Amino acid sequence: MSATATDLAGKVAVVTGGSSGLGAAISSALEDAGAKVVVADLKGSPEVDVTNDDDVRSLFASLDRLDVLVLSAAVEVRKPLLDTTDDDWQRVLDVNLKGPFLCMRHALPLMARSGGGSVIALGSILGSIVSPDYSAYCASKTGLVNLCKQAAIEHAPDGIRVNVVAPSACEAGLFLEVVSQAPDPEAIKRMVADRTPMGRLGTADDVTATVLYLAGDGSSYMSGTVLPLDGGLAARRS
Repeated sequence: MSATATDLAGKVAVVTGGSSGLGAAISSALEDAGAKVVVADLKGSPEVDVTNDDDVRSLFASLDRLDVLVLSAAVEVRKPLLDTTDDDWQRVLDVNLKGPFLCMRHALPLMARSGGGSVIALGSILGSIVSPDYSAYCASKTGLVNLCKQAAIEHAPDGIRVNVVAPSACEAGLFLEVVSQAPDPEAIKRMVADRTPMGRLGTADDVTATVLYLAGDGSSYMSGTVLPLDGGLAARRS
């Protein structure tokens, strides 16, 4: 590790949705920085359903301390509002909004007892701007922003910082899962990149670098913020 890299030696981190996609990249980056990482995922061990209060309570009760919490578990449904079913809507809101709520409800007391720490939620640029066919997803990510701002102001006296990283389409994660179902995924990726002022998609490294910054001491006076990782996309559309 270089002298300028984030040093998380001795820290304990939990990453929800950490067994695949951006969550897996974040877990690896935190481990490389010296943290002990607990992956909380339906596919992981322990197996944790972030929408289940008992699962979430048991996870955090099993830990002696907590310094970093990354809320990465998320799902996406690509449907117009009128085609979105009740089940679609509920699933997206449960994973993307209820999950972070339950995790923070059980994690923040432990983090406070540990002397404070950093909560980093993986939001989306679609929490600030909207896009056709993503009604449930946009609603969930917008709600996540204000949930995190609320937690930030309520728990600042505990030494807890809460911030949101808001990527646009990345070369990893949900975007790739969705476009992989299209007839020509590469064409869609090129189209999205061409519409981005920086002319490319985001990368896992873009996201992990920002997460490490928020996890470390360099961001010690930053809380209640949303950091867009969108290559200038929101600036063009706002």
